[in-house]
Amino acid sequence: MAAPILKWKRVTNTTGPCPRPRHGHRAVAIKDLMIVFGGGNEGIVDELHVYNTTTNQWFVPAVRGDIPPGCAAYGFVCDGTRILVFGGMVEYGKYSNELYELQASRWEWKRLKPRAPKNHTIPCPRLGHSFCMLGSKAYLFGGLANDSEDPKNNIPRYLNDLYGLEMKSSSSSMMWEYPVTNGQPPPPRESHSCVGYAEKDGRHPRLLIYGGMSGCRLGDLWQCEIDTYTWTKPIVQGIPPLPRSLHTATVIGNRMFVFGGWVPLVMDDVKVATHEKEWKCTNTLASLNLESNSWEPLAMEVFEDALPRARAGQCAVSINTRLYIWSGRDGYRKAWNNQVCFKDLWFLETEKPPAPSKVQLVRASTNTLEVCWGSVPTADAYLLQLQKYDLPPSQAMSPTAVPTGTNLAKPLVPNQPQLVRSPGTGNI
Repeated sequence: MAAPILKWKRVTNTTGPCPRPRHGHRAVAIKDLMIVFGGGNEGIVDELHVYNTTTNQWFVPAVRGDIPPGCAAYGFVCDGTRILVFGGMVEYGKYSNELYELQASRWEWKRLKPRAPKNHTIPCPRLGHSFCMLGSKAYLFGGLANDSEDPKNNIPRYLNDLYGLEMKSSSSSMMWEYPVTNGQPPPPRESHSCVGYAEKDGRHPRLLIYGGMSGCRLGDLWQCEIDTYTWTKPIVQGIPPLPRSLHTATVIGNRMFVFGGWVPLVMDDVKVATHEKEWKCTNTLASLNLESNSWEPLAMEVFEDALPRARAGQCAVSINTRLYIWSGRDGYRKAWNNQVCFKDLWFLETEKPPAPSKVQLVRASTNTLEVCWGSVPTADAYLLQLQKYDLPPSQAMSPTAVPTGTNLAKPLVPNQPQLVRSPGTGNI
């Protein structure tokens, strides 16, 4: 069976204060909300913006508490309504290792000071690291540190350390963990991606590190088995995407969707391992099946105006089965500021929306029927199929043979009910 054609859709006609275009920002999702923080272009911002995917509206919450300074290329994770921000660049050459918590139920910030692990120091200031939730823990991996005491004199050092942070702990009793790992860890890197994945029953929890930068773009995939903290480099089937950094990787179902980022302009087998002369942004989408460890081919609609333009440093979240991306920059310039950034918002429907669970008859008259059904969050429209139902002669002659919800329910429930009205009730 041929794979369905995936189509990007640009979100238009949003209301509310749309955030300024930027790169180096991050986003997390809480139910139907996409929460965007930080990043920047003409200076680093500390703004918090929220996009409601149901109402197509942006809004700026009235935050309070220990509001963190603006930061870019930081770590951003969400556990329920609790959001953590770690590290990032607060000004050129100056990196942070501060940890902040945002309680989204009341939009209140709080600065946290986790204790050092028993066997190591706390994480050093860094940017371009990954910060990922798996189970009840947030995992920090890698990034780029500046070993110079003078921020203007940057001495870069790529990292490959792994830390854990138990989210069940209260804010006052938080402590960094520095697990002793087995196997060969991934080489040091920054601007990579990390996702957490486990089987449906919670077994086999693992982190997957993909791509990044360490003087050249990386395209390798590494796995850390959380039960034993064992690093492996799994054998991956299929045609891999180009090496990349500053991309996004998002898990939806059993697939990891990789979008955008910097890729080498020319792949030279001899030189690519040590040096790249040129690179470019991309708008390609790749899918890694996390159960079979294979890169899957995707059938994409390829009309230019139906695709997001090539970009890097964008943010991405999954809401239901949709992949949302926002902003990012379109090219390389030596200065961190004054990039050309996008202000567009797109989503990709990664699965066919399911049919409503049931269609119910509300009332019937001589020439109208009113029915209702449960809404499907990812559906744009519905098609309701009606089937003529002839009563047996014995029932047709009976004075009690009045159509009811019971004997009309079957024909009103199609095999694949879709509908041309918005969710709720409709007169046919």
